[in-house]
Amino acid sequence: RTGGLSYSRLRVPLQQLIDNGNILKNLFQDYNLIMKSKEETRWLELLKKPARTEKERKEKELAREAFNNQLKLEIKGLSDELKAAGSKFSNPWDMVNSKEAYSEAINILIEHLHKPYHEKNKEGIVRALTVKEARGKANASLINEYNNISKDRHNLRWTIGNAFTIIVTPNDFESISSIVKDKSNGMSRYRFVEALAKIKTADSRACLQYLLDDKEMKPYAEKALKKMK
Repeated sequence: RTGGLSYSRLRVPLQQLIDNGNILKNLFQDYNLIMKSKEETRWLELLKKPARTEKERKEKELAREAFNNQLKLEIKGLSDELKAAGSKFSNPWDMVNSKEAYSEAINILIEHLHKPYHEKNKEGIVRALTVKEARGKANASLINEYNNISKDRHNLRWTIGNAFTIIVTPNDFESISSIVKDKSNGMSRYRFVEALAKIKTADSRACLQYLLDDKEMKPYAEKALKKMK
């Protein structure tokens, strides 16, 4: 007993501690995705205003560079690992805009996917994983990331769904089925629905037929079913 309190009253079930820890982890991640630095805030402010003079244009350009430099600094560890692996790319967005393959970078990108980076950097990683070289490698990590991101992060969740139109495998069916049937996932589901058309099994067809009763997803389910014929 301490201060009149019994230790037995202070005990918390282990699973509850684990669950609370996961909640805090997700909240911390969302905080990092949502909160804006002064550089980003300034850039967004200037972006909304037309630059009418040379001075204003220069100010806007400097603000953009400051924000981009901040984003690059945040992923310095990722850049260093890519360089050590012999990759010619140091930034995921350079991969997105390139026609060259970067197989040596896939595992490194997957390892950094779950880090609490700014949403712009996370989006770059996800888009860089939207290539056939990541098929069967990044799938589980991307599904996990989708499920852990708060449901109001529509753009990032849509981007993950978009990746599955390229990397989907039959092994993803159960995970995708759960995502597309959950209406709380909103419109971020529809690229997953399109991905189901590439899993040409009786189960995927049945899932798409189920979605015909979902007002939001019906047009995409109909389109996907046509592709399966």
